[in-house]
Order: sequence, then C-alpha cells, then structure tokens
Amino acid sequence: MFPQRANLFMTRASSFLFLIIGILLTSLGSLSVAEEPTNTTRSIFLPTDPFSFQSGKGREVAITYCVICHSADYIYMQPPHSQIKWTEIIKKMKLTFGCPIPEESVNLLSEYLTHQNELAPLGSTPLHFQKESSPSLNEEGHLDKGKSVYTTHCLNCHGRMGKGDGPIGKMLIPPAANLTILGEKSDQELLTTIQDGRPGTAMPSWKGDLSPQDIQNVLSYVRKFSQESSKK
Repeated sequence: MFPQRANLFMTRASSFLFLIIGILLTSLGSLSVAEEPTNTTRSIFLPTDPFSFQSGKGREVAITYCVICHSADYIYMQPPHSQIKWTEIIKKMKLTFGCPIPEESVNLLSEYLTHQNELAPLGSTPLHFQKESSPSLNEEGHLDKGKSVYTTHCLNCHGRMGKGDGPIGKMLIPPAANLTILGEKSDQELLTTIQDGRPGTAMPSWKGDLSPQDIQNVLSYVRKFSQESSKK
C-alpha cells in the first residue's frame, strides 16, 4: 500500500516540477521578446571634406580607395611626384597599411595622381598652393610654442623624445627620422625639410599648414633633442 502511495506522490511531484519549469521557460521567453529592442533606422552624418578629387581618368579609383584612410586634401598637400614615385607610395599603402586597391588599378591611380600634382581642387586654392615666405634663419624660435607645434603635428611619427618611435613612425617604411642625431644637419637643411617634406619618405610638406614662424619655432624645439643627446 505504501509503495503505491509513494509512487503516486513521486508522479504528482514530477508533474508539478515540469509544470513549474514550463511556466518559468514561458515567462523567460516572453521577457526576452519584450526586452528585444525595436528595429530603428539611425542616420550618421560625417563631416564633408574641404576638397574633393578633380575630374580625370582614375578619379573613381582615388575616391574608392584613397579616402579610406585620409581626405582628398591630403593628396593635394603632397609635393609634386613623378608617376614612378606615386606608384611607390600606392604600393606602400597597399602592402604596408593594407589598402585593398586591386593591383590592376595601381597604374591608373598613379597616372591620375601625377596629373593632380599642380591642380587646386574645386577651383579654390588650398593653403599649400599659396605662395608663402620661407622661414628666415634670423627669426628666433620660441621653445614653448615649438613644443606645442611638435606635439600637435610631429609627435605621432617622431615620438615624445624625438627618437622616431612614435605610434605611427615606427611602422613607416622607411621609419620616421631619429631627431636626436641631427647634429651635423644645418638649420637651413632642417627648415627646408620641414617646409617642403622629404622625398622617398612619409615626411610631408608643412608649409601649407604651418606659418614660417611655426616652422622656426618647431625647429628650435627639434634642435633640443640632438643637443640633449650630445650631452649624454
């Protein structure tokens, strides 16, 4: 008699347990559906580049692949390059930085960029096309102002202490220059490099972004690296 009652009790307990589990699962399912976010369309507005690529054969390639990493204006900031040089730059972007440009489009893009060398986009005159006076060696650089210019424009490549080990500089080919070993370089050489860039490297021309006094200031600050290094 007792075994039968025990079996009946176990059967009812099991049924009750399954009922509770079923209710809990149903409640959780309803809760997850209720908390599921509704599908809404969001709009994101990105800032418009100040300049765009001008018309020409290869413009679509430039728009498709160059602006993945930088604006069109950056291209027009570069000093004039030959097609061979542009090809080298494009291949570096492709092999070093992973630009997905197809190999068959490299020559078309390099030819297009060569024709853009002397063009001001959208009929306007970007800063780097404006005639500016060269920095004068008679101007005295201001260290504090030079440090500010360096921190804003140079630190990512040349590093905090000027050793060429900035987060971007150490990935470049060739790597960014070590500014602690410039003792033999004349001030005029350095001014020219800052103003006009350095062919064959990622060092751009800064004459369109920095005033002559800014360039003189940052030169004074850069000189500090080699002077401090020579004292050690």
